Parts: sequence; structure tokens; C-alpha cells
Amino acid sequence: KIIYKIIMKKQLIKIILILSFVLIQGCTQELPVQNKESPVLYSVADSTGNVLNFTQKPQRIISLGSGADEILFEAVEHNRIAALTYLADDPGISVIADEAKAVKGRVQATNLEGVLAFKPDLVVMPDWSSSDFVAQLRSAGVNVFVYKTPTKIAEIEQSILEITAATGDTERGRRIVRQMENTLAEIGEKVKNIPPDKRRKVVVLSFMGPFGAEGTTFDDICRYANVENCIAQLKIPQNALYSKEILLQMNPDLLVLPAWDYGAEKQNPSQFKQEVLNDPAYSGITAVKSGEVYQLHEKYMYSISHNVVKAVDELARTAYPQLFNTKKEG
Repeated sequence: KIIYKIIMKKQLIKIILILSFVLIQGCTQELPVQNKESPVLYSVADSTGNVLNFTQKPQRIISLGSGADEILFEAVEHNRIAALTYLADDPGISVIADEAKAVKGRVQATNLEGVLAFKPDLVVMPDWSSSDFVAQLRSAGVNVFVYKTPTKIAEIEQSILEITAATGDTERGRRIVRQMENTLAEIGEKVKNIPPDKRRKVVVLSFMGPFGAEGTTFDDICRYANVENCIAQLKIPQNALYSKEILLQMNPDLLVLPAWDYGAEKQNPSQFKQEVLNDPAYSGITAVKSGEVYQLHEKYMYSISHNVVKAVDELARTAYPQLFNTKKEG
């Protein structure tokens, strides 16, 4: 019996050693290599030709353009927007000034550290931005989508489609563009029968001079509203110096003046309007004689987002109130 116990004990020890060896081998066996990079969900190219790859919809988006502020705010869940431009809070130029409070962050395209502090996974900025700033952001590993600054409403629609493609919200972008097209069609239906010789003439004066040169967004707004843009007709460059005689020569039916205080030195729109109305040199202009001097919403007129259609609507209603059953307001 003693010999039997000794043999069994040796067998038991041998079995334990074998099992231990197997377990150790199993634990130290090399695991299959895992692909640490997530698969690309979608890719887009911006206006510079740079291709951006996304493994998921961006969750910390930054806007560095006022047009992008409004497009993103309309198309993207607000909790996915990390920051907007400082202009988003200015009711004179921003359509979303009140609602923009839902996004706390504010940035400027001159403060790299300020942008990077938000740890963005997508920065949307216009093509007039500093190329050095774009390069610095990209060097920091940030996805930067540069969009072409639009000068026509069709180009604004294209910007919306491209920006929303970058954010992964393509269908929302398409829906916004459809709504724009529907609004423009409704306005077009009302003004389409105005004969060329009955089209009303308009001049927009900014604090810096005539606004709305040929080929600008405002020129396109006039086309959709079926009014004649006098500045474009005379080939006057944007913000060019002009004489009062030139304004008399254009003799607009409607004169549109600034309503927004902007710039380092705040201008006074009400004072500017009174100066125009009380200037004897302007007294012979049809718009002044008939009291058709207006201060329209610059946040629509200067818009390069979907809100540009509101500028078309406002201008058409101001020029042809009888077609819209609209009471004129100065």
C-alpha cells in the first residue's frame, strides 16, 4: 500500500505539472493582431482639394465663418457644435443671435490656441481665411474643411450641401436646400410677370459706399426679386468712391441704407439716414422724393447661408408690396 501511494503521488504531481504547462502556454500564446484604426465611415474633399476622412460623425465642430455658423446651427445637433464665431451673437448681422446661446464656445480665426483648446474634430472655415492658419490646424491633426465663399445663391446652396456632407448630415443639407428652392419659387411666382420697363430700380449704400456690385450675392438677390440693381448696371466696383452726381444719375426708386452698427468705430445708422434725407443733393432722387428710403435687415442681405432667401423675400416685398399684400416699412 505504501508503494501504491508513492506511485499515485508521483502520477498526480506529473499531471499537475502537465496541466500547469498547458495553462502557461495558453496564457502566453500570441493573440491575433487587432486593427487599432477604426474603418473610415465617409470621406469628403474641400475647396482646396484636401480629402478628409471620418470614422464617425464629428462631435466637436468649430465654425470660423458667419455663414457656416448659421448652416451648422440649422443642420447639426447643437451639442455637436463646440464653438461659433463671435459674430453669432450680433443681432445686426446674425440670424441666430438669440438661439446661438445654446452653443457656449466662441472663437476667432486669429487665435490658434483658442481654437485648439476646444479639441475640435472638425473646423469649418471660408477660403478667404489665412492659409497659414489652416496649415497650423492641420499640422495639429485637426480635420479642416475649407469652403468656397459663395457669390451666388446657387453657390450658397452648394456650400450647404458640401458642409453638411463634411458633418455627416447630408440629408439635412438636402432638406435645407429644398426649402430654399421652394421659397424662391414662391417669390418668383409672384414677381415673374413684372415687365422689364416696370422693374423697380434699387441702390444700396453702405457706410463705405455703394454695395452690391455686379457678380455679388446682392446682385443675385436682386435678380430673384426681379428688381434692377443700379450699381451692377453701371459697373461700379464694390465699395468704390462715388459722387452724389452718380447717385442722381442712377435715380433709384428705392434707396436702401445701413441698419447695422459695425466696425471698430461704431457708425450711427439713424444719423446716416437723416443725413441722406436732409441733403439737398439727394432731394431730386425719386426714392427720396417718394419717401422710399429703407433700412432692410443686413443679417439677411449679407447672408451667405440659407437665410439669403429672406433677403430676396424682404426686397421683393419692399419693391412690390401690392403683390404680397405687404405694408411698406421704412
